[in-house]
Amino acid sequence: LDYRNIILERDDGIATIRLNRPDALNALNSDLLEEFIDAIVDVGGDETIKALVVRGEGRAFCAGADLMFFDSIFDDIAQLAPYVKLLNDCFLQLEQLPIPTIARVHGFALAAGLELTLACDMVLAAEDARIGDQHINFGLMPGGGSTQRLPRRIGMQRAIELLTTGRWLSGLEAGEWGLALRAVPMDDLDGEVEKLATSMRGKSRHGLSRIKAIHYRTG
Repeated sequence: LDYRNIILERDDGIATIRLNRPDALNALNSDLLEEFIDAIVDVGGDETIKALVVRGEGRAFCAGADLMFFDSIFDDIAQLAPYVKLLNDCFLQLEQLPIPTIARVHGFALAAGLELTLACDMVLAAEDARIGDQHINFGLMPGGGSTQRLPRRIGMQRAIELLTTGRWLSGLEAGEWGLALRAVPMDDLDGEVEKLATSMRGKSRHGLSRIKAIHYRTG
């Protein structure tokens, strides 16, 4: 597949998927999601890869679903169900990838962007990142798993607050709440991601896979 909306990289046992729609703040359209799924399958089948980093190009991690797509839905509501299925297929395959996954979050991670981080095993965030599920601000129902994954990550009360108020957290607050593993100054974010990924380079792929599988089965 010829990737136009993502960039897939490999470096000494670590794969990186870069969302590559910076002019749209890496909003998730159908083409990007299809490419993302293809890259996940590629990475999952590469036994040399020990971990995957997901990040966004430009000023944001991911600002959510593509608003231009949602504008078109009003003319053809039949487009919505296939898009939501594609979104969930993508996030489920990411969650089930048999290696640890790390979301590197800067700028905005909103709505479907938040849901993308929740499908990753760990989140490292810039302290000034803006993270939240803002579906309610537009009268929309979350469709990418935040109603299920968010309570498991941060607890029921905090999750329902974010889902029903549309409030955004800073990266620093996300770290304090457990939504992110930790938050660091933006200038330190790449180094922190590299440090975490490097700690897995020498590990057994089979061991990493089994630990992740058992963790999610019992979590």
